[in-house]
Amino acid sequence: MNKFGIARSIISCFTPPDLSFEKANTIIEKITRENRTRFFGVVRVDPRFDGAKRILRKFLRKKSFVAVSLNPFEQAFKVGDPLAKEIYELAEEFDCPVLLESGFPIVSMPLQVSEVAKEFRKVDFIMTHSGQLMASGQSEYDSLRAMLENGNLYCDTSQIILSGLGGFIEQVVRANEKNSRDRVIFGSNSPMGDVSVELLRVKSANIGEIERNRIFSENALKLFSL
Repeated sequence: MNKFGIARSIISCFTPPDLSFEKANTIIEKITRENRTRFFGVVRVDPRFDGAKRILRKFLRKKSFVAVSLNPFEQAFKVGDPLAKEIYELAEEFDCPVLLESGFPIVSMPLQVSEVAKEFRKVDFIMTHSGQLMASGQSEYDSLRAMLENGNLYCDTSQIILSGLGGFIEQVVRANEKNSRDRVIFGSNSPMGDVSVELLRVKSANIGEIERNRIFSENALKLFSL
């Protein structure tokens, strides 16, 4: 963060080896408490396990947590699964965004995320990687369609397929359907992603400086109420 001039970050845990998300989220809480101006937490749970909603309530009551995170690929459930919908309902109760690890075949492709966003209009969803981990033209087209159809659907820029002239960022910003330019946020996917590369995706995009600043900070600050 110091090397690349990043002032604040949203952080979450990996799937813990012992599968105790309560312990893992407690570690995130400790980090955010010790670095109140730099780190903000995202609560990670497995909706298939008993106690997931209790864990969510416990941590969402803390000011240092600003969102919920679900990984349908690692926890093997579809984004539209009834158990996942119980998590979205709780997110609506707490008025907090939901990050969905997106772009995985079967469980979290863009149009699947789109259907969830349509069903839960009062919840803001972040489609990580802009739904494009499945590196195909269809995935990009579907991601763009999902963004333009849902005013409560955001995307992050990490590991997307295209940047530069005609890339996904430009298409979303220029279309600006349902204010889509205000729903693109920078994502590093660190430590799995290379921060310098992720920064370059946005810096090389053929957009104006105002739009670039929105993506790097302003959109996220508004979304997470920071």
